[in-house]
Amino acid sequence: MNRSLRLILLLGTLVCLVSALGGDGEGNDYTWGTKATTDTLIAQETITKRKSLLSTTTKTYTLTQAGTAKTIDYIHITDLKRMRGATAEITSGGVGSTTVTVKFTSALGAGIKSQIEIWGA
Repeated sequence: MNRSLRLILLLGTLVCLVSALGGDGEGNDYTWGTKATTDTLIAQETITKRKSLLSTTTKTYTLTQAGTAKTIDYIHITDLKRMRGATAEITSGGVGSTTVTVKFTSALGAGIKSQIEIWGA
């Protein structure tokens, strides 16, 4: 009986811990702007960075266009980790601009694996 109680308490604690660390499987997907039928793909890249034990990891992505720059109309970020994935925030530029800088921040003790798509005309 004592072993069973310990096992139940251990499993309950584990479920709470996984849930608190973002184990809901939802992922952190983001969308800014609207994609028009006339828009073309300006950039598509997978952003990755290995995890850092007991700390968050950050990585910055910056789009700069060569030649005649297109105006950004739509940005879509897909969290490829789905569990404990990274958050993303635009720190400069973005929709309506020709450049964008996005800062990705992982969950505690997790890495970054997100795909960014940028569309414009």
